[in-house]
Amino acid sequence: MSSQDSASQSPGAKWTMLQLPDDVFVHSEKRPWVAMGEFGGSYVKVLHADKARNIAVFLYQLSPNSVFPMHEHLCTAIAYTLHGDWAYGDIELHKGSLAFETPGSTHAPVTGDTGFTVITVLLGEPGQKALLRSQDPETLEVSELGIEFFIELMDAPGAEGVDDRH
Repeated sequence: MSSQDSASQSPGAKWTMLQLPDDVFVHSEKRPWVAMGEFGGSYVKVLHADKARNIAVFLYQLSPNSVFPMHEHLCTAIAYTLHGDWAYGDIELHKGSLAFETPGSTHAPVTGDTGFTVITVLLGEPGQKALLRSQDPETLEVSELGIEFFIELMDAPGAEGVDDRH
């Protein structure tokens, strides 16, 4: 059925179940944790990356007592904390916390003794080239990450010894 068919689900009539061709269902244990080489102690498990809609959904882990480099969101980002504690300056987040970040938000997550695991959704605009920009703290060089980066991570080899901490 098409999205046109879903518009016919009207009040007063019994609705039918619709699974559309673009619906995706993922079992996270079938996706690998991938080490983010340039960001030590940082791991990502991409659950879905949709090029047409420019949306990435992934689990992200940062090891205990670590700092992720300064980065800027070029899209809306939603992160729900599944495990651990982390902070952006004075903003402290813990298990059950939600971060809803708008384009232009710039920060560097810091972890304490537990590290953290979040599920993150990046909501880009169709055709938008980059979803995130990061800055190397030493060289101040800026790199951009687009949906292709997340698509490539779905097929990357997994890291050794990383498990789901949620």
